[in-house]
Amino acid sequence: MKETQSSGLTYLFKNRRLFALSIIVGAILGLSLTFLIPKKYLSTAIIYPYNSHTRGDLVVNPQFGFEVETEQLLQLLESKSMRDRTINEFELYDYYDLDTTSKTWSSELSTRYVNDVAFFRSKYLSVVINVRMEDPVLAAKIANFQVDEVNNYRASIFEENRTAEFRAIESEFESCKTNLESLRDSIYKMSSGSGLLYNFFENLNNENYDPSEFVADPEMEIVVEQYVYEMGRFKTLRTRYNQMKTSLEEPLPSVYSIDEAVPSFKKVSPSFSVNILIGAMLVFFLTLTMRLILDKWRELRSENG
Repeated sequence: MKETQSSGLTYLFKNRRLFALSIIVGAILGLSLTFLIPKKYLSTAIIYPYNSHTRGDLVVNPQFGFEVETEQLLQLLESKSMRDRTINEFELYDYYDLDTTSKTWSSELSTRYVNDVAFFRSKYLSVVINVRMEDPVLAAKIANFQVDEVNNYRASIFEENRTAEFRAIESEFESCKTNLESLRDSIYKMSSGSGLLYNFFENLNNENYDPSEFVADPEMEIVVEQYVYEMGRFKTLRTRYNQMKTSLEEPLPSVYSIDEAVPSFKKVSPSFSVNILIGAMLVFFLTLTMRLILDKWRELRSENG
């Protein structure tokens, strides 16, 4: 092992001028390429999820969301719908100068967007939005758009589900109401306009009330039992209906915006030091490989010669 290391170091020292030159050339190439790569600027926004879906609950328990809410928020931000909303809002197909007649332009647009607009969860369970663009003002606008639009996107999803559920409860409530009125009409007809009818309906749910003097036959008893059952359903459905109607009229809570994105005019890429290092290492290893191949070829020629 030591002999191998020693021979390797000896080989490098023997060809030190060549390798030093390759490192210098690589560094110069890396430096030159840096000037050709477009500059990009970073804007960052930080948000926390909500811990409830209603403002009333937030008033009672006003705290940030937990891990589940953070993951849900990330899924919304990273969704195709949010990506399409952002692309259309800022016409990013023009920003990336893509040929929309090409078959691959859509996938290329998505790839570039994902590279420039990134989301990740911090250790504090917040969501960090990083946007890298050649235009620092555009980067800040896109980052802040994510904060505003994720609320609208979430509201549209919840609105669709909440409205469908409300319509179902409303239909069941109206059906129960109709059945109750029909049963009431039947009782009126069967009672032949008895003066006790009002007193009967008023006290029907009273446990101590004895309706035996009013319910005189088995047919009436069956109808009354159905009426009592439907009245219980009606009250339950009415409560649910009123609660859902009130909830539907309340706006959904918004995410907690901690840091709003502002334009930063200090570039984050390309990096001179990184590109110089990469260029120097690439040319060095390329030169080393070519030198080893050439030495091996010469060695084989001398053996066969």
